[in-house]
Parts: sequence; structure tokens; C-alpha cells
Amino acid sequence: MERMPLPPSWTSPALQKGLLALSLMLSVSCGLLPPLGSKRLKKDAHAIHAMAPENWTALPSLPEKASIGWLADFNSARLRTLVAQAIAANPDLAAAAERVKQARAETVQAGADLFPALSGAYNASRSQSPGDQRFPGLTPINNRFRLTFNMSWEIDFWGRIADERGAAKANRLAIEENFHAARLSLAANTVQTATTLAEAQALTRLAEQNVQTRRMQLGILEKQLDRGLDTDRAALDVSLARADLARTESTLQQRRATVDQSRRALEVLLGGYPAGAEAGMGALPTLARSIPAGLPSELLLRRPDLRAAERQLEAALRRESAAKKAFLPSIRLTGDSGRTSQDMDNLLAPDSAIWAIAANGVQTLFQGGRLVAGVRLERARYEELLATYKGSALVAFQEVETALAADRFLQAQAEALARASTEAERSERLALGQYEKGLSDVLTLLDASQRAFDARSALISVQAQRLRNRADLHLALGGEF
Repeated sequence: MERMPLPPSWTSPALQKGLLALSLMLSVSCGLLPPLGSKRLKKDAHAIHAMAPENWTALPSLPEKASIGWLADFNSARLRTLVAQAIAANPDLAAAAERVKQARAETVQAGADLFPALSGAYNASRSQSPGDQRFPGLTPINNRFRLTFNMSWEIDFWGRIADERGAAKANRLAIEENFHAARLSLAANTVQTATTLAEAQALTRLAEQNVQTRRMQLGILEKQLDRGLDTDRAALDVSLARADLARTESTLQQRRATVDQSRRALEVLLGGYPAGAEAGMGALPTLARSIPAGLPSELLLRRPDLRAAERQLEAALRRESAAKKAFLPSIRLTGDSGRTSQDMDNLLAPDSAIWAIAANGVQTLFQGGRLVAGVRLERARYEELLATYKGSALVAFQEVETALAADRFLQAQAEALARASTEAERSERLALGQYEKGLSDVLTLLDASQRAFDARSALISVQAQRLRNRADLHLALGGEF
């Protein structure tokens, strides 16, 4: 198919000059006034960055070594699989991804006014004049056909529209950072929930062993009661052992309930129905490495939530700049070109061409304080976001320092509890042997068993807490070391 040539009206010298003028104005638009307050934004952001210490106070100097993905800190391939499944199927994260798409579309919408708006129109009308018309010989039936192309464009001399587009873009970047923050938070939450499930499973197995041990001890005491030796004392021992067995059975049911709750919570994170069937990791993983010494504070400034706060600050500054530029005059160009004729056959004839170009400038004189209030509103929003950003940075510093210190405390606590567990298990064996020989009473045996159970339970809980704290640290740092 041959391409239809442009109408002569589009190639007329006058219209060509007009289009050339429009092109020149388009090339210089958006460049006369950059965003107002850019230096203030840079200064404010630098002041917040400068609050960070040179190195975290909880650790000394940084050794040079390559960092790895933070999930590699946990020696569990199953855990990495669970996190990948959560990221792929979690509905909250999917909703955050859709918000990113919305923000991208809004950025395109905000920048559309930087370009001319073009439209085409076709009109056809038919009318009849009265029979007693003044000029005889004219047909009473009148046809009119009109084919036009229209252009309208506000020249962004001062950069107001560019500021609005910049605000939309900064807001889009903030939403993208929030999506990254949501993904990191989901990963950390999955690690912590899976760890809690593994902890509950380990404590349940320990409680089951404790119940079996108490039943065995009760059987020994009941045999002594059946022998008829020191009946009163034996009956007391049996009663104490039965009470202790009932307490351990209650603890077992409590641990099983915790396992069930953790399974359902993990299933929801994985985007599935909470049926209580998720196996989890099965056992607590070990940590592959310790925290490097002297983590630089610059790591914190990559946190997605802090980066999002800075993007929101930039968006507020852009909106304030646009509000200030609204005081300046606006210039709008309009143009029409096309054909009009009484006969459809003559619509494309050269003598049916029409065109028009117009320009108008508008300067706001009075709006009842609307524009002044708009500037004050955007400035107040900027100051609010600046204060929020500063507060978020301080909370972030606190989270990192707390997690760094907690790792040291939990490691030392785990080492002490490991020693306590070893000694408590040894004491339990000795107490059972002495009781069977009649060298100690049942209270000593039951107390030794309870101490061993408590020490093993505390060790498992502290190991799990250290794993959760490591996930908290990576979340506070915004990723790997």
C-alpha cells in the first residue's frame, strides 16, 4: 500500500516556520530553571549520613574479604529453598510488586505533559436553509465535511512539569526500594519462622525423651513400693514421680502446640494454606561464619527503607519546587491543520486546506492564597519527611548495634549452657545410680533430671535465638556483610 502524502497545508512555509519554532522551544523547555532547593536536599541528606560512626562501636577493624549472600550464613539448603518459595508465592510481596508497576505507570503519566498533545477529528454535517432565503439560487441543502489535526502544548520554560515528573520518578524509586525492603523482610521473617519451627520440633523431641525418662523412673519407684520395703517412703517417692510425670506430659503438649502454630505461620509465609503439614528444616542449622570485625557504617545506608525515605524526600523537594514555579507565567501553543469542504470528493483538494497557529501566555494574579498555601504545604511535607528520615536512621543504627552486641552475648551464653548441659546430664546419671543403691532420695534424682532437661532446653532456645538474631542483623544492614 502506498503511503498517503502529507496535505499541502502541512508543507506550507508558514506552518513549517511554526513547527520549527515549536521544535526550538521544545529543545529549550525544562532547562531554564532546575529544581529549586537541590543544594538544600544534598545538605540535609549529608547531615543524616554523617550521623553514622566510622565503624560500629560493637566491633573493631574490618578485615578485607569478599562478602557472600547472607543466606549462606545458615548451613541449610532447605532453608534457602523455603525462602525462595516464600519470595515466589507470598501474596503480600506480589501486592508490593504490583505497586511498583503502578508507580511506573504514574511516572509516565506525569511526564506526558512535557510533550505536545496531538489529536485528529473528522466531522460531517448536513443542514437545510429555509425556503424564503434571501439569496435565491443557493441550494437549501448544505453539506460540510471537515478533517483536522489538532495540537496543544504547554511549553515548560520554568521546569514546573519536569519537577512534577521528577517527583513522580522519585516516588517510583521509593516504591521500588520499599519492594526490596519487603522482599528482604519476608526472607528474614521466613528464616526466623523456620528457625522457630525447628526449635519447637527440637524441644518437642526433648520433651518426649523427658516423658520417657520420667516413666522409667516411675517404674523403678513402683517396683520398690511393691517390694514392701519402707512403704511410707516408697509411696511418697511414687507420688512425687507421678506428679513430675504429669507435669512433663503437660509440657510436651505445650511444645506440640507450638510446633503446630509455627508450621501454620510458615505455610502462610510460603503462600499456601495453613494446613499444619509443613515439615520445615527438621533441625536447627549451624552458622557458617562469625560476624566480620569492624563492619563499616556505610553498609547501613544501603538499607532499602532508608533509601526509600531519601527518595521520598527528593519527591517532596520536587513538589515544593513545582509549587513555587506555579507563580511564573505559563505559555501554551495550539495548532490546527486539515481540510474542509462541502463535498466529500473535494475534501482532499488543495484549495480546501485550512490551518491555524496560536500562542497564549497566562500569568496568575490572584487566587485567594492558593499558591502560597501550596508552597507552604509542600515545604511542611518536606520537613516532615526529613524528620522521619532522621528518626528512621537512628532506629536503624540502634538495630544494628543491638544485633551486633546480642550476637556476642548469645554466643557466650550458648557456650556456657553447653557446659551446663554436659554437667547436668552427668549429674542425672550419677543421681540415678546413687538412688538405685539407696545412697540418695528421690528428690535428688528428680531435681537432677529436671536440671538436665532445663539445661538442654535452654541451650536449644539460645541456639535458635542466635539464628534469629543473625537474620535480624542482616535485615538491619539491608543484606549481606
